[in-house]
Formats: sequence, C-alpha cells, structure tokens
Amino acid sequence: MKTIDITTDRLTAALGRVEGYVDLSKKGRRTAIAALCLLPVLVWLLLYKYIALGYNLFLSFNEMGYTGETSWVGLANWQELLADPVFGRSLFNTIVLFGTIPVSIVIALGIALLLDKKFPGRNAFRSLFFLPYITMMVAIAVIWQYMFKTQNGVVNHFLLQLGLIEQNISWLGDSTWALVAVFTIQVWKTVGFYVVIILAGLQNIPEQIYQVSRIDGASRVQQFLYLTLPLLKSTIGVCLLVGLVISFRLFDLITVLTGGGPGRGTEILLTWIYKQAFQFGNFGYAAVLSVVMVVLTVAFAFVGHRFQRSGYL
Repeated sequence: MKTIDITTDRLTAALGRVEGYVDLSKKGRRTAIAALCLLPVLVWLLLYKYIALGYNLFLSFNEMGYTGETSWVGLANWQELLADPVFGRSLFNTIVLFGTIPVSIVIALGIALLLDKKFPGRNAFRSLFFLPYITMMVAIAVIWQYMFKTQNGVVNHFLLQLGLIEQNISWLGDSTWALVAVFTIQVWKTVGFYVVIILAGLQNIPEQIYQVSRIDGASRVQQFLYLTLPLLKSTIGVCLLVGLVISFRLFDLITVLTGGGPGRGTEILLTWIYKQAFQFGNFGYAAVLSVVMVVLTVAFAFVGHRFQRSGYL
C-alpha cells in the first residue's frame, strides 16, 4: 500500500506540472490519473486486439502470399466457406465441445460440496483436483494418447474388466470415439478449475442461512435447491463465461492427440484456421474462419450473459 501511495504521489506531482491540471476539480484530477494509468492497457488493446481484428476482416476480402503481398478477391473467400465441407464439421465439433462446460460444472459442483466439509486432508484433495488444470496440455495429450491406445490401453483395460465393453474400442482410430476422447479429457482437465471457483462461492454463503433453514425444518435437498443453487448463481455464471473461452483453447490437445483426425473427425475451427494459413498458405480463407470464430465466441458469450441475467441461472 505504501508503494502504491508513493507512485500515486509522484504521478500527481508530474501531472501538476501539466498546464490545466491545477484548474481541475478533485474529481477531475482523479479521473485524469485513472485515465493515465489505463492508457498503456488501452494502447495494447488498440494495437493487438482491435487493429488486428480490423486487419483480419480486411484480409478476409483479399488473398495474401507468403511475401505479405495482398490482392483483392472480394467475396471469393466467403464463397469458399460455403463450399468447404470441413468447415461444417469443425463448426459442429466446436459447438459439441461447448458441452464440456455444463458437464464439468455439474461434476465440479458435486466435488466442491464434498470439499466444503471439514475433514483431514481437505487442502490436499483441493490441490489434487486443481493439478490437471495447471499441467501443460501437451503433456496431458501425450499421457492420454497412451491411455487411449486400442491395444494395451489403460482405458480399454478397465472398461473390459468392469464388463462395460466386450472388445477393445479404437478410441483414436474412429472419428466419433476420438471426439468422445477429446470431450473426456477436456472435462477431466477443467473440473478442478471450476471446483476452485465454486468453492470460493460456497465459502461466501453465510452459515447462519443454513442454521435458520434447519430450524424451519428444511432438508438437505431443500437447502441445496432453494439456498445453495440460487446463492451460487453469479459464481456459476462466471464459470460459464470463462468456460466459453477455455473451450476454444483446444488447439494443442487436438493437434497432439489426433491431429484433427481421423478423417477430420476432431477438427475444430482453431485447428482448421491454423492448417489453412500455415499448411495450405490460404491466409485469406483463414481470415474468414477467424471472423466466424470471433463472431461465434461473442454470440455465445452474449447468450450466456443474457441467460445469467434472465433469472434462469
């Protein structure tokens, strides 16, 4: 706090030498200081976000070679979007993997309710569940690649031992099962992250509320449905919005685990953008796909935000 005060005093002294600053009111001076502190962040956003998005939109109407020279092609890149069968598959897979968000949140809610109780080793269990989230995705993909092997894979071995399957499943050799494998890994990785957020929300609920409800005769189920869930509304909303961003960041997992295959079965928008740009040199069409991905992200975030505020969550 002392360091911040000293920095603010120096900034105020520097602004004091600026013409017109001394004539501002106290509120105006605070606004000027806040604007000056925010200026570096705003410049960064302008250069690396908004200008980059604008250039990407411009590039979607052009064709660019490896030398950086552009040539105007109009709507040709957008017409290619309609004729690209892989685009439909990648869009479908991207939306399907959004399903990992509610599944992970439901599992995390159950785990968080258990970890919210007092028992020996509670902190160790919290760290254990959070560990997959902070582990490098490439390392996770390599480990799960061995676990999902058709022959001698750990997953098939346990499923056979439990009697859930009669023969080995070709997890990474079949497009449907490969997508299921990616879905499973993403849920396993993100559950710990949601557990931490939901635990923080649970610990902010006053214990007195539950004490009063028990006096009134409320059961544990009623407490969960009518107290815990409504009071976790904002926390679950945060999980949903953050989950949308996390779901788009599956590039490294899919690249290492399946490479987008088999037969483009696990291709998502992000991996298809990368291949169009850096494998096929089709930068204009990659820009079109990038615009679609940005619009899709904003649309889902807007719907999630509206859903949160509507009272249904």
